[in-house]
Amino acid sequence: MPLDQLLSWGAMAIPTHTTTIRALRQLGPVPWFHDGCSGLALRARADVPRFDDTMIRSALLRGVEACERLAALDRAINRELWPLGYVAFLERSVGDDAVVLVEIAAGR
Repeated sequence: MPLDQLLSWGAMAIPTHTTTIRALRQLGPVPWFHDGCSGLALRARADVPRFDDTMIRSALLRGVEACERLAALDRAINRELWPLGYVAFLERSVGDDAVVLVEIAAGR
């Protein structure tokens, strides 16, 4: 059955790679030149309100100042984001950058 028919009947569509990419918003790069990285790409899920972007970016900047290793960066960033109701996941990209994905913390 075609996807548009499923959606018109109100059925849930199975998320695909393209819908996941569209569900992300770029919040801009953050300079971080440690542990082989040339920076961090900050992205937020679509359900993260835009009015929190500045607060999230500020928390990320405080987190990156506290650490010089990618392995510990996840913990440092989440320590700053958790009181705001967000969590971050770090992924190493193909290039020399790491991607920080921010989403709303479950159960908050």
